[in-house]
Amino acid sequence: MSDELPEVLHSSDSPVGAESDNTLLRENIAALVQIKNGNIARFTQSQLNITSALVEQKWHNRHQIFPWRVKEEVYGAVLCEIIAHQPRWKNEILARLEVVYQKLRDEEAQSLSCTRALLENNYKTPHL
Repeated sequence: MSDELPEVLHSSDSPVGAESDNTLLRENIAALVQIKNGNIARFTQSQLNITSALVEQKWHNRHQIFPWRVKEEVYGAVLCEIIAHQPRWKNEILARLEVVYQKLRDEEAQSLSCTRALLENNYKTPHL
């Protein structure tokens, strides 16, 4: 798309008359629509799909993510063994895990709402 914008005409540029005013109006509306479409095209070219950005970020950070997954697997296996050998601790362990899970879920929800607000350009910092 060219960077040249269509020229918006003024009534003094055309002969006087209702038909010429309608023509002028149609041409100006077409010019404004073209300007709007150009702005939308320019804006959307700079946008990035959030899902693909997250996948790309996960791929770049895979060396840091893999040890965490291994750690989760080890902790899960240890907790299963503890519950298998000490069934009386099962409710306490599951209650603590639920508390931690709810905390992580709330933090993730806050993070997603901040991301959405940043994407929509209406994020306000809590400190201002």
